[in-house]
Amino acid sequence: MSEIYFENEYIIVKPSYRQTRKHKHNMLHLFVGKHRLKLTVDEGIITGSIIILEKDLLHMAPEGEMEYFLFIDPTSRLAEEIRINYLKGANFFAGDDKLLSGEGDLDAVDIKRRLLSYFGNDVFMKKQDLDERVVQMLGEIDSFMYAGKRISDIAGIYGYSESYLTHLFKHETGVPLKNYMLMRQFEYAWIMINKGEKITEAVLEAGFASSSHFSDVCRRLTGISAMDVLKELE
Repeated sequence: MSEIYFENEYIIVKPSYRQTRKHKHNMLHLFVGKHRLKLTVDEGIITGSIIILEKDLLHMAPEGEMEYFLFIDPTSRLAEEIRINYLKGANFFAGDDKLLSGEGDLDAVDIKRRLLSYFGNDVFMKKQDLDERVVQMLGEIDSFMYAGKRISDIAGIYGYSESYLTHLFKHETGVPLKNYMLMRQFEYAWIMINKGEKITEAVLEAGFASSSHFSDVCRRLTGISAMDVLKELE
């Protein structure tokens, strides 16, 4: 069974699966292999023990044995650091560095320690420099204040029209508000299910129309089939 750990600006996944369907999402990816990984992108085949992908890039899981991978919040200071120092305007980065991997089976504490050593303390638990209204909204969404809510509900709270709010959010973050909320709904439902709440109740509480809607979103976000997603959540 895959192990999943939710942090403020990233999600750690230690996968039990090796293959996924082609998919894309609004989060950056950081794959860390026990050895060199191989991934096919539009530009060709890239290899490395570390592979970083920009958001909205169609991909599958890389070939090779993964130690773990990260989903990274595109509005975080961590994502900004990765774009500036690693991606440098490209859609991907591949390299070799054993600092992010390790001997034996790494747990979440080991992985977090390595991330701090690799990227430094200054980029964690922080958002990018954005409009203060958007920063406030991100904090509220990230705390699940709006779990089960619609964009129109948030617009009403802020006293904006829905079109203005979505334009402001996309302009500041580069991510559609609907998609960002969907990521957090997915996280909220997953947390509730792993706390023992029934799948149907958890997904409705998170704002999904049904269990099948949740499964479809999971498949689009992770590339895992609906049946496998539910199996991973058991």
